[in-house]
Amino acid sequence: MAASGATVVVPSMIGLGLEAGVANGTSRLAAVAGLATATWRFHQAGAIPWLLTLKATVPMVAGAIAGSLLATALSDQWITLAIAGSLLFVLICLITQPTRLLLQEEPSSEETDTQLGPLFYLLMAATGFWAGFIALGSGVMTLLVLVLAGGIPLKTANILKCFVRLSSSLVALLIFGLRGDINWLWALPLALSGMAGAHLGARLALGDGATQLIFRALIAVVSLEVLSFLWRLGLPQNLMGALA
Repeated sequence: MAASGATVVVPSMIGLGLEAGVANGTSRLAAVAGLATATWRFHQAGAIPWLLTLKATVPMVAGAIAGSLLATALSDQWITLAIAGSLLFVLICLITQPTRLLLQEEPSSEETDTQLGPLFYLLMAATGFWAGFIALGSGVMTLLVLVLAGGIPLKTANILKCFVRLSSSLVALLIFGLRGDINWLWALPLALSGMAGAHLGARLALGDGATQLIFRALIAVVSLEVLSFLWRLGLPQNLMGALA
């Protein structure tokens, strides 16, 4: 329903006792399952501009490899801090809704009209790095880069980002798996329930008032998660000690 499973799932797994690094890796299977489903549906509809998609995928995957390798090398304390920062970024995005800027973009009529410059590839690599490292908030980042830096129409970018994120998620899943940072007993039911939730959520989102209810609930949940992680990191206690 929230269209951002990792934002809720990763903190929940940590709260249930899973190590931060393993929770970060375990969430990747569910991401792959959901993105693969969406990509296959778009492919069946003939809606994916494959040449443009592959151009955006290459730097994204390269960045995801570097990000995943870094994530598996850091301690749980650093991963916890990164997740807290990611949750804060997601909360800011929910409140400010930066994707509204994309609605003002004038769509190009032809795929060949899109000129991808060095800045686009650099930003896609940076987005891939973040997606491989933590993944929280990477969906918004990807969409912003595709439209604002790539000049890709919003409708096309929404479709294109599924395969781009699927590719980076697959790379991350492979690296986390090889490093032993995936709890498969958690990952498999999580992937299945995530697919079922996406299907159910799509129906619920069509109901009257459902979108606003989900949106407000997500803001509340992410706010609580941010506070929880800040408390776990001891920042409030440190601040109170400094003031004292």
